[in-house]
Amino acid sequence: MSINLSSVDWTFVGLMTALAFVTALLGSLIAFRNRFLGAIIAAILFGIGFVAWNYYPHQFGLPILKTTGLDGTVTPSTTASAPPAPATPPPSTMAPSTPPPSTMTPSTPPPTQSH
Repeated sequence: MSINLSSVDWTFVGLMTALAFVTALLGSLIAFRNRFLGAIIAAILFGIGFVAWNYYPHQFGLPILKTTGLDGTVTPSTTASAPPAPATPPPSTMAPSTPPPSTMTPSTPPPTQSH
């Protein structure tokens, strides 16, 4: 399985890499050079930053996490997108209803053609 590098959102990758760097730096500073404690703190800080970046309803444009379907198509995450449109239009814009076509068979058989 190969990775299609043209479908990678490089801005998102760069921003998440910068977030990981900053959290690792803060984790090592807070832990006073204890590597294990620094790694735990960095992981917690990264988790907080990642959730805040991708799932907080921002009012301005940020690169967001995208999901890839089984067929390889990329779709925006549903948690960060606008609410879905209603399934049916409001009653004021609905077309007048028409009766469904009849499925009854005719009472007389169709004429037969002789050859």
